[in-house]
Amino acid sequence: MATSPLRAWLVLLGVWLSPATALLGAPERKTDAIAPPEGFKEPRWVFSLLPKSMQKDPRLDYTVITEMTPAGRKLPPVTKDNPAYYELYSAGFRQLGDAPGEEKTLTAEQLEPLLVRSLEGNGFRPAKRPEHEPSLLILYTWGSHNRLVEGDDENPSLSSDRLARNLLERAALVGGDAFARELLQLLRDADTQAAAAAVPTPPGGRPVFDPGMLEFANPVSLFRSKSNRNAFLLDQTSDSVYYLVASAYDYRSATTPKKTLLWRTRMTVSTQGVSQIQTLPTLVQAGATYFGRDMKESAILSKRTVREGTVEIGAPTVISTEEPK
Repeated sequence: MATSPLRAWLVLLGVWLSPATALLGAPERKTDAIAPPEGFKEPRWVFSLLPKSMQKDPRLDYTVITEMTPAGRKLPPVTKDNPAYYELYSAGFRQLGDAPGEEKTLTAEQLEPLLVRSLEGNGFRPAKRPEHEPSLLILYTWGSHNRLVEGDDENPSLSSDRLARNLLERAALVGGDAFARELLQLLRDADTQAAAAAVPTPPGGRPVFDPGMLEFANPVSLFRSKSNRNAFLLDQTSDSVYYLVASAYDYRSATTPKKTLLWRTRMTVSTQGVSQIQTLPTLVQAGATYFGRDMKESAILSKRTVREGTVEIGAPTVISTEEPK
């Protein structure tokens, strides 16, 4: 299997990229700051030696990003005084990437009340005909997006294209389409740099880049070193995550071949040491003040979670994880 020069520069991500991959998304625009939901904090970037699986109530870092389309930006802002009414539909649970097998998760019946409560905080309310006809169709899906590892002679199906798609899909979940495009460009730049360094030097000549220069000038490494935020986004992208995605469409277009997307909210949390049952309710709560709010970049929030079998979101709620008798 042929190897791109980029592979050497993506050790920290564990994947490599084909330059043929491309992403399209909504353009950036400046937006006002949005206050995080009650109970969430900005992360303090504190490293703990104790694995999360051994912590009683581990503090987890969540990402939330809402990107609005040009069609969505034409609509008046939704507030509690100017609500929008919607119908909510589940697209079901989906395991993406290298699925680890059957995972315990919440059902749509358990997730929907939590999602309705989070949406309500921003002025989105369930439609009640005939008084309040829906103007939005909100479609949601949830699951895990798992890290792929490079294929070998026994499993050649894990091609560079598949690895690249997996990485960029997860980048979009973590930081939105704009972040995925930025990462794509960084990887292309690293590939170009590595290709230039691989050009044979004439006898007695010096290489264009020595190993120390290559490590220092690696575009991905430079991006990581700029801020703790950049380092976190790369770490979240390079590993497995649980996610929830809610996409709002114009209701009248929903039954037509050309559906009009208005906005999409994506939320993630690392899978390390925690389960979906444990984290999904808090993940839904993380989006409470961000649904339908155009964001320039993803918000990174921190909140302690609880062990399986108990869930806190607004008023305390208990979700049983036992099978019905």
